Amino acid sequence: MILSSMLPLADQKMAAFPWFFLLLLYVNSFFMISAQHTLPELTSDDYADSLAPRKTSLLYFSGSDRPGNVIFLEELQKSSSVLQDYGISVAKVRCVEEAALRFCAEDKAYLFRGSKLLREFPADTLFDVNAIVANVLFVLLYNEVKYITSTLELQKLEDATKGKKNIVFTYVRAIGTPEHRYVMEAAFAHGSTHQFVVTTESNVLKSMSPEDPSLISARLVFIHCKSVTNADQKCQRTLSDQPLTTIHIHRFLKLMGLPLVVEVSDDPNKFSSVHLQLGLPVVFILSQQETYEVDMETAEDVAWQLLGKAGVGVVQREKSGINIPVAYNVAVKRPDENSPVKYLKLKEIQQILDLIHVPKEEQPEKPEESHGDPGVQDDEVARDVYRNRRPVLPLKLVPSLTDDTFKTVFSSARPTAVLFYMIWEHISITLLQFFQEVAEKYKGILEVSLAAVNCADWTVVCTKEKITQFPSVRIYQAGQEPVLYQGMMGTDELARFLILFHLECPRQLHTVEEAGGFISGAMHTSLRPYHNTSILGLFTLDMKEGAAEDFIMAARQLRGSAVVGIYTGESASVLAQQYGAPPPAILFSRRSVQKVNAVSIHNVPADEILPLLKWELLGEFPEVTVESLPALMKRQKPLLILFSDGVPSPRNEKHILSLVRGRYLEQYVTCWLNVKNTPAGLLVLKTYFSVIPPLPQLVLISFDSLGQVFALPVGQQISEVSILYWLEMVKAGEEVPVYFLSKDDWGPPLPHYDFLAMMDEVDPNLAAQKIRIRMKSTRSKKAEMSTKEEKRQSTSLRRTIPKFIDGKEESGRHEEL
Repeated sequence: MILSSMLPLADQKMAAFPWFFLLLLYVNSFFMISAQHTLPELTSDDYADSLAPRKTSLLYFSGSDRPGNVIFLEELQKSSSVLQDYGISVAKVRCVEEAALRFCAEDKAYLFRGSKLLREFPADTLFDVNAIVANVLFVLLYNEVKYITSTLELQKLEDATKGKKNIVFTYVRAIGTPEHRYVMEAAFAHGSTHQFVVTTESNVLKSMSPEDPSLISARLVFIHCKSVTNADQKCQRTLSDQPLTTIHIHRFLKLMGLPLVVEVSDDPNKFSSVHLQLGLPVVFILSQQETYEVDMETAEDVAWQLLGKAGVGVVQREKSGINIPVAYNVAVKRPDENSPVKYLKLKEIQQILDLIHVPKEEQPEKPEESHGDPGVQDDEVARDVYRNRRPVLPLKLVPSLTDDTFKTVFSSARPTAVLFYMIWEHISITLLQFFQEVAEKYKGILEVSLAAVNCADWTVVCTKEKITQFPSVRIYQAGQEPVLYQGMMGTDELARFLILFHLECPRQLHTVEEAGGFISGAMHTSLRPYHNTSILGLFTLDMKEGAAEDFIMAARQLRGSAVVGIYTGESASVLAQQYGAPPPAILFSRRSVQKVNAVSIHNVPADEILPLLKWELLGEFPEVTVESLPALMKRQKPLLILFSDGVPSPRNEKHILSLVRGRYLEQYVTCWLNVKNTPAGLLVLKTYFSVIPPLPQLVLISFDSLGQVFALPVGQQISEVSILYWLEMVKAGEEVPVYFLSKDDWGPPLPHYDFLAMMDEVDPNLAAQKIRIRMKSTRSKKAEMSTKEEKRQSTSLRRTIPKFIDGKEESGRHEEL
């Protein structure tokens, strides 16, 4: 065993060179034997015989039509010798054609204990020998190693282990990394002594370390709970500052198991300890009989602060056998054999800590100039991206292109999505990480290749492509113009676009049966998770050069954003009439509500078809999200928003959709906002009402010169009549606004960074997004009284309530109005 051979040598600091030489020979012979180790091969008929009782086995089933991943088999072979040391056998099972085992049908490895299946691993999760060993031991050491995702779980675990065990807490960036393997191997050796805890959540690490989790790959913390007897007392924590390797983990755990303070009754020059053997200094508190108890408390205080960095001892002058001058109160012994004990006179504990900590010349130099906190920037988007930046991932699946390799994207029949970025820009790096996550998460699903160009290195490429904004994503395909991605910057959003991009847009349908299958969703069943609405254009043969061409031009702009088809044939009129719209018509099939809406585009100008398609994609009652808000604002109408703490109830949605479909709310943009998905909605409500009102809450926001915000009275039931009555009261001036939108313009976050003004100088229409959205709280202001009086005289509430509601209950409410 390498581990058992190396640790004692580490404890002795490998002082004896001959032993170290023998160790090298042993390690060399070990790896020579491992290299010659071959992976045992079984058949699907006899593999069951190898599953002996209480024996742990890792088996990979390779089908005859699936010979297996060569790289994976090489890594599996490497891991077999390692896992054998832990009593785990590894083998490959060759499936014969007659075998009907379900194990042979999937590309997975299976972990058995006896004949009982413990866990199955997809082959892509066992990407190397470290991942294989880590994942297998993680399953077997279920009780010894707990996986947590929150600080609350850690606190509960600490409370449960007080007075019983200490906790070895480990943060790793991902499961299956080398650091994860080292921890699992340590848990195998020390799991009966300590409670091991593993997490991949950076927030848990933040609660115990001031370091930025994005800058570290792993961290080890020892939590001292065994010595805690009081339930209210907190467990001390010691953070390891060494890289997470097998040697360092065992070294750290050995240090944590040593006595906190030792009593020294001999000459400090003759003192020997594990700390000195491991290359760490020892601090001696020089005491005398009269001050022994106080000096011991001081020593314990120092020891807690130097735990893992130095040993601490208390020397009684009377028993040391040497004459130590009374003026000295501290002594330090370095691990060097020829280094004598140094006696000092210190006044503060901090002076002791300064002796042990990193020398000044090794500390990072401070910058001469301070450029401010990088988390506070003139660009608010860049600021938030910086504050929420993710750890840099290895770009294995997203190759970097150069000026030579970039040329291949123009000749490839397979689409290639290319990210143009600047390595020093935070938003670029974040989108680069999203690219990598898309490649990993949707591997095998995407039919689009991914690549990246660092414009800081390859300026010629970016100049030729006329890239002026960073980051930018373009999709290239042979024989076609590149398409610019203008969607949300997120893993799932980007993947959804790329998955839909490979579809022909619009898809030409040749028969009425194909058209029916398209609108029913039967044609693209595999794409259902990635889109909700299918669009079908219906045109007769005589419309091919007119309305049909306009529709095709508009549909091409939706490639990657929607599933669009077109049918031009004799039966188009029949199909369109089934949905109540004569051709030229567009059908919108919404899978979530299982409803098909038809819109006739007769006499609709060509430039209005694309906005019509984009608006219909949002739905009849769209949700307000970061992605949909710009499209909703472009309608330039008041927003009628239903704030909800989830999906609107079927009852509320039914009442509002009834008004929408009856065209009673055409002068508003009617939508809803889920505060769980969009937490900013809670801040908006708190601004409007000072406190968050009971949900659901219907709010009307007007962006005219008055900027009034109205709310359906709290507690009033949502129904067709109550909504229309409330809106008519708002028109008549009878409702008091709950807030007024501020008339003040947005200013630049920092002086001399008025980018909107700069954009206005170039193009006066470019900065039209300056919408006055700052709120001022007031519940007493009303519009001018004269205006209200005029509205009262010209408005009749009773005549404006539409008679579209059937039933005695609703008619009774109408009579009350």
